[in-house]
Amino acid sequence: MLSKEVYEELVEAVGPEYVSDEPAVLDGYAWQPSFNVDPDIWIPRPEAVVLPASTEEVQAVVRLCNEHGMKYKPFSTGWGAHAGPTGEGVIQLDLRRMDRILEIDERNMYAVVEPYAVGSQIQAEAMKVGLNTHIIGAGPACSPLASACSGWGPGWDGPYMSSGSRNLMGVEWVLPTGELLRLGSLGSGGGWFSADGPGPSFRGIMRGRYGAFGGNGVFTKCALKLFNWPGPSRPEAKGLFYDVKAEIPKNCRLFWLAFSDRERFSEATYRISLEGIGYNVLKMPIGVALAIVVPHLITALKSTPFLRHMLLSLQHGTLEIIVADSPGELDFKEAVVREITAENDGVLLNLGATPLGGVFFWSLISGALPPLAYRPGGQFSTGWGQDESWDAVVAWDEAGERTKKEWIEKGGCVDDLADACIDMIWEDGAVSHSEELWFYDPRNESHAEAVMGMSMDFTTTAIDMCMEQGLNFDPRLRKLFSPMQGNYNLWQKKVAEAFDPVGAADSTLYTGEDDFDLSGIDPEKLERMARLVEERTWLKPEEKGERR
Repeated sequence: MLSKEVYEELVEAVGPEYVSDEPAVLDGYAWQPSFNVDPDIWIPRPEAVVLPASTEEVQAVVRLCNEHGMKYKPFSTGWGAHAGPTGEGVIQLDLRRMDRILEIDERNMYAVVEPYAVGSQIQAEAMKVGLNTHIIGAGPACSPLASACSGWGPGWDGPYMSSGSRNLMGVEWVLPTGELLRLGSLGSGGGWFSADGPGPSFRGIMRGRYGAFGGNGVFTKCALKLFNWPGPSRPEAKGLFYDVKAEIPKNCRLFWLAFSDRERFSEATYRISLEGIGYNVLKMPIGVALAIVVPHLITALKSTPFLRHMLLSLQHGTLEIIVADSPGELDFKEAVVREITAENDGVLLNLGATPLGGVFFWSLISGALPPLAYRPGGQFSTGWGQDESWDAVVAWDEAGERTKKEWIEKGGCVDDLADACIDMIWEDGAVSHSEELWFYDPRNESHAEAVMGMSMDFTTTAIDMCMEQGLNFDPRLRKLFSPMQGNYNLWQKKVAEAFDPVGAADSTLYTGEDDFDLSGIDPEKLERMARLVEERTWLKPEEKGERR
């Protein structure tokens, strides 16, 4: 329970209009169904919600939490339960008032933004000066600052723009103590041009692999690299998804490439990426496309085996966007795509010549497709979210499809042909990303009961194939994975203790696996996981002294 004295101090810090402990307001923040492991629609209710408007106000709130033994949890654009409190006694720090694009440097190709400046907002302003910004797979309504500093950041434009964390060029960071730290060139007074110096870097400690989910401070500003955009400065598009009227720019192309098997798909996609041709690339699982665009049709698949077989023949396909600064460059890039497709016995369809060409083109460029994943069942989750080499990702896809097919046959999730691997590739194929989406209806009892079982089966598969933990917010899974990854959770705890000596940050999703037990997991599944972890732990505890 928040005391009157603490409430009044919060009011003094940010103003009376921007603090609330009204139950109805707090319940609005506690209603977070996405990525809840239960799957419940509620998370713990915050003690109060505070909306700061500046770095100084963020610092003031964080210091109050340190002084009064409260915890805080920062929230920008959210997108799920991981953005809210994980227990009692937490102040929800809603950063939506900090929504400005502070600077777009056209010459040096970067933008300085606050936490609630969303992808579409930054993109629209960047395109006015011939630039574009990376938008993550979660969509254009999400915060690029959050994905670059405190979460994860792959997207369809990876072949040209890499990943969010790779585009970071400077950070303003309110530490868990309330102190302010500026990283990279910004920290030495050199401006926003490098996250790693001259000046302090700390990027590895700041975000590590997936970020601390708000458990290691608050990021109030960052600079993000921008990229060339040869398209129109003000795209003209009218209507909503099904009736969008928009043309593909004359110096851009959209192709759908389809291949007869996984091996040819894999080779062609890698070759195109290696040539540096693609601007935007997405493996387009036909089952996902149908589930999103025509969700009611997907329910007819069980009664129409022929249609199902025909659709599965289109399983190995990818959407490919190429852009160019001149007609000659465009012709060259198209010739390369056509040649690589033909060499791998693929079929190339120019989607720009179809009525849906403009819809798919601008949906990919803007990142607008992912939020539609809620349509098939109302909720969805991901079996994993891994980054590795392209060959490893394609192998994981096959394993993920097998796992999901078993649950489709049990009635545990929406039948999408078990074809929901969302693959992304960047940095000339050196790094790739795989997610095995599965859709479910929380109102369907069999779906709701299957959530934990599916999660555990995907986890077992991940351990069996030596994957990392991936995009999973359950601290119990970190507890399972850490031994075969150098016990990284122990190092995270040491970092948290050094930066947050009084434990003011709500760091459960960062370091809090000790607060959980594994009693809710099927004992047989848990035993199998433990055996697999033991087999795949490269450095056994008794060997540590010898290796040192």
